[in-house]
Amino acid sequence: MKHIIVYFPYALQENPKSGSGVRPKRIVEAFKKYGEKQSVAIYVISGNSNERKELIRKYKEEYKVEDALFCYMENSTMPFWLTDNDHLPRRLFMDIRFWKFLKRAKIPIGLFYRDVYWQFDDMYSPPWNLSLLTPVMRFIYRKELKVYGDTVDCLFLPSLEMNEFVGWKGKADELPPGMDRMETDHQPSTIPPKAIYVGAISDQIGIKLMLEAFSTINKERTINLELVCRKEEYARFTDIKQYEGLDWLTISHKSGNELKDVYESAAIALIPRERNTYHDFSVPVKMFEYLSYGLPIVATDCKAHARLIKKDGLGIITEANAESFAKGIIDALEIDTYKKLKQNINDKALERHSWISRVEKVAEQLKKGGEHE
Repeated sequence: MKHIIVYFPYALQENPKSGSGVRPKRIVEAFKKYGEKQSVAIYVISGNSNERKELIRKYKEEYKVEDALFCYMENSTMPFWLTDNDHLPRRLFMDIRFWKFLKRAKIPIGLFYRDVYWQFDDMYSPPWNLSLLTPVMRFIYRKELKVYGDTVDCLFLPSLEMNEFVGWKGKADELPPGMDRMETDHQPSTIPPKAIYVGAISDQIGIKLMLEAFSTINKERTINLELVCRKEEYARFTDIKQYEGLDWLTISHKSGNELKDVYESAAIALIPRERNTYHDFSVPVKMFEYLSYGLPIVATDCKAHARLIKKDGLGIITEANAESFAKGIIDALEIDTYKKLKQNINDKALERHSWISRVEKVAEQLKKGGEHE
């Protein structure tokens, strides 16, 4: 039976709330749709080390490896040896043996490498917060990359800008997060118009920039802002308190299905990121969630997401300061500009950025086979 192997060297979350948990779930769903369309079976290997061992055994028992079209993998933010809940290495060679088994059968392997946050001192927290483990963990991350270099035919990255830090010499391609069109007739009726920001507020410089921009805007006209974040994060962000109670600002802590009403009531969505090295190559999952509801985006000029937004005319890109961000918000809401942005999203975003289009791109690359370039 012709089939595709989808491999996660870790357990998938049943009800993911963060982008890193949502992506694997959406990719699996998209692969299953692709499999139905192409009359190809999809075999998913995931779980802790014991669960993966059993799924690998069943695969070898039930499938002929020569019938595999390719194997698509996504790594964890933890090296694959340490992905059990307690981070103890139990089956050091199990995953590698399986990947080499595929290589011997000349089955193309693709890997989505999700992040290099471990290279940044201000972002990386070692296991159990033991700083002495940081150099050890970085050594292990580099060993993991070497293993991938020996087994993977095509590396997929959230953005090609990230390869400056991965240093991949072989075949590479871009595979940002995806989206599904939501069943909604997005016609925001709120007057005055409302913008939304949904997500983490750990980038305090970006959040302050956004709030300062709205403070400036609302001195001359009214544009409302709904800021949706986690309650515990908000409690720690004391600088935001000065804006509490202002007529133009609503702060909420919604999640999941509660966000549908937030998206449907908004005219535009915001990505107010500070410009820094990490933000220049990372692509926020929320960007595609905004687009799935047909929302034009106003974003600061971090390289990777700015390039994607500019390419298809999905929003307005500004400099990373309050004055420029305020102007971008006003410009995005100008009637002719707004209509054009909405049209671009409708015409281009779903076709180019759906989860199924991501899977089709993977299939196109890996079905070509080929060795490292």
